[in-house]
Amino acid sequence: MIPVKICGITNLDDALTCIDHGVSALGFVFAPSKRQLTVAKAYEISRQLPPFITKVGVFVDQDPPVIKEILKDCRLDLAQLHGSEPITVAEILPGRIIKAFRAGKDRPDPVWRGLPLRALLVDAFSAEAVGGTGQAFDWSLFEGFRALGYPLILAGGLHPGNIKAAIETAGPDAVDLSSGVEKEPGVKDPEKIRELMINMREMT
Repeated sequence: MIPVKICGITNLDDALTCIDHGVSALGFVFAPSKRQLTVAKAYEISRQLPPFITKVGVFVDQDPPVIKEILKDCRLDLAQLHGSEPITVAEILPGRIIKAFRAGKDRPDPVWRGLPLRALLVDAFSAEAVGGTGQAFDWSLFEGFRALGYPLILAGGLHPGNIKAAIETAGPDAVDLSSGVEKEPGVKDPEKIRELMINMREMT
């Protein structure tokens, strides 16, 4: 089964529910969002998680030194960048960046090729928000980002009902969900998470 990241974690119960069902990574949103949380809250949650769970901070156009400090303060492993960050951010956080692109708007710009990134994330484009919109995109656009030479994470409008089709069509190295496994913004639905992981295991 490919790795699963659940983003928009705002409380410890949701984090532990995800882990109990086999989720590999958890995302904490520091950018303006319905799922935004404070540095203090992120630390409170992250310090109580098992050691082998990957913890990811989500940022939009934040200063790289500030990102680095937040990762340290909250004990986070990676930074997921959804803004218009310059490629120099890779020099400040080598090996710790997931760079997000918006399918249908962004192109696989070759300036990112060969940098010390961990992975690329391809999300749906929305003029209203940078993530967690529940909107899917044309998965045929996903393949073009392989030219940059990194593992690819599929995001945007994924949920238990379409996860099999998404994986079969796009062939991602990992998937990232947020609104598709929620009761409401920032509150995860244990039943949807359970259904998601069952559906994914059926594909292995």
